[in-house]
Amino acid sequence: MAATVLSRVFQIPSEVIEHALTLCHPRDVASFSQTCREARRIVYGNLDQYLWRQLFLLFPFDDPRQTPSLFQEDGQFNWRKELHRRMEAQLIACRTSSTLEDLLTAIESFISVVRSAAPVTWGYERVSSPNLLWVVEVLQTTNMLRSPLLLSQEGNQSLARLRAYLALTLDEYDDDDVEGKERLKSIRTRSRCQVYDLRNYHQDNDWGPFNVTRGEVDWTHVESIINVVSMNLSDRPHDWPDTRPRYGLEATRAYSAPGTAALATSDWAGIEGHWRRYVCFMDYRDLFAFNFGNRGRGQQDGSYFDTPNFEEAARLIELKLTLVDAQAMPEVYILDRFPDSPYEHYPTLYFTGSSWGIQGNEATVVGSVAMSESGVVRWRFASIANSHIQWSSEGVQIGGIASAFGVIGSWTGIHHDHGDPVGPFWLYKVEDDHPIYMRALMNN
Repeated sequence: MAATVLSRVFQIPSEVIEHALTLCHPRDVASFSQTCREARRIVYGNLDQYLWRQLFLLFPFDDPRQTPSLFQEDGQFNWRKELHRRMEAQLIACRTSSTLEDLLTAIESFISVVRSAAPVTWGYERVSSPNLLWVVEVLQTTNMLRSPLLLSQEGNQSLARLRAYLALTLDEYDDDDVEGKERLKSIRTRSRCQVYDLRNYHQDNDWGPFNVTRGEVDWTHVESIINVVSMNLSDRPHDWPDTRPRYGLEATRAYSAPGTAALATSDWAGIEGHWRRYVCFMDYRDLFAFNFGNRGRGQQDGSYFDTPNFEEAARLIELKLTLVDAQAMPEVYILDRFPDSPYEHYPTLYFTGSSWGIQGNEATVVGSVAMSESGVVRWRFASIANSHIQWSSEGVQIGGIASAFGVIGSWTGIHHDHGDPVGPFWLYKVEDDHPIYMRALMNN
């Protein structure tokens, strides 16, 4: 920038210059700061970060001050640092020369943006989150998640977490897209191998999708469960077509589940109300053959799912849940209780309720919900029929508190005996007037 032009620019009050810069792209503001010392002072010298706050909010991104403090990475939001971080992530996604380390750094940034999306508020349920719109746009336009460098990172927890949030929404294909079909087939096989491998369920990980060594969520397992259930439902377009879980980034927002935007503080997790649950499972003979027919290979053979006679079932269960006091939990409930919550506003909650399955079988559901130290909401519940506890389930809420995405997890036998069946489930909240199928069968 010519010196004469600069001298005229700086005759304008710095407050006016700052306001003009808020109308520019952050990259252009950074370029302006490199023209001279005075420009750098205006851009970086003000401690109140007014310029960077305005650039952040007008980009636009969600206002982080609307996000519960529990999920902010630190108490003081650094507007400039966070905006730089996001712009760098976008640049990494756009570059074809980005290294694996760069890509993984960008993925962490995208996860942070998703987690800091503003919660849904009453009266604005249909207003999309700018944070989430930006993440989807960047990932769609750059195709970053299909980078060959990420093929070796199938066990990477951050990559799996981001893909779990997206729930295959970026993997749709047209009828003539052979490559897309093969890619989804490969994803499905890999996911089934993860979900139906009995070695992935034991006491050390609470018989659910959790990491053994750290006790945290195993996002690779969670992603696999989402893939298995969602593709099973895609195979059944005529079964309960108006009863499908919401998925994708918008569904991860806190309080996006029906009727939760104005929750009572006593039910911070949005437990009370009507729910739908899809459970999937293999025929027990197939499950046994898959797990114990390839011992010599040391791993389960995904080609088993290509055999002509293989079938995987998906069942819809309807539930109605109610909060109860911890002391009111029935004695038959023998699952371990979550430790007391470290968060005052998110105490461990207990619930009971009823469920109805495809044969019209009614069962009692009893369980609890807790906030983990990492800010992930955990669910643990059991099914009781004829006064006998039968099945246990462990799951995690995907996204924020009371998200429309719901709870993803695993079910198995209550006593965890050798050879007990296991399968994935997807539990999500619905409106009180949602279509009813299972109870209608009971009344016919």
